[in-house]
Amino acid sequence: MKKFLLSFLLLFNFLFAADSLVGKEYKDLNLKQELCPIKNVTIEKYIDWLGYIEFADGSIVAISSPKYTFVYYFLEEKNNKNIKGIYLTDNKTKKIINAKSAFYVFGSNLMSIGGDDVIPFSEEEDSKEFLDRAHGKKIFKYERMTENFINYLDLR
Repeated sequence: MKKFLLSFLLLFNFLFAADSLVGKEYKDLNLKQELCPIKNVTIEKYIDWLGYIEFADGSIVAISSPKYTFVYYFLEEKNNKNIKGIYLTDNKTKKIINAKSAFYVFGSNLMSIGGDDVIPFSEEEDSKEFLDRAHGKKIFKYERMTENFINYLDLR
């Protein structure tokens, strides 16, 4: 019984801690970070575009765009960093969403600080509306956000 209860508590904690940033906004995080570690630009200028990497120790790094969030994620993953979650700012609501459940509009006429980017949404319907309005090419899911695809966006 103790093992069952302990397992249940661990699972409960994992499920609800995994999305600890979801639904929040940049200002709710009270981050002390000023610069994007990839583009070296001021974070507060791009709050509608920000992505976030949360580490197992609870620290959070903000990045200036969805594309550069993935670039940073792949770099940290190669360095065996203990990443807890990857999050982005929903283009419509401006709330933080889990990158793994997002819908990404590719090929739109909206550019981030880094040029071509993927535009994240938490709701598929919002991504479809944006696709039509901003002349996007396609909607992708997280599985398409590979290092090769992100490098293609970044012309690497």
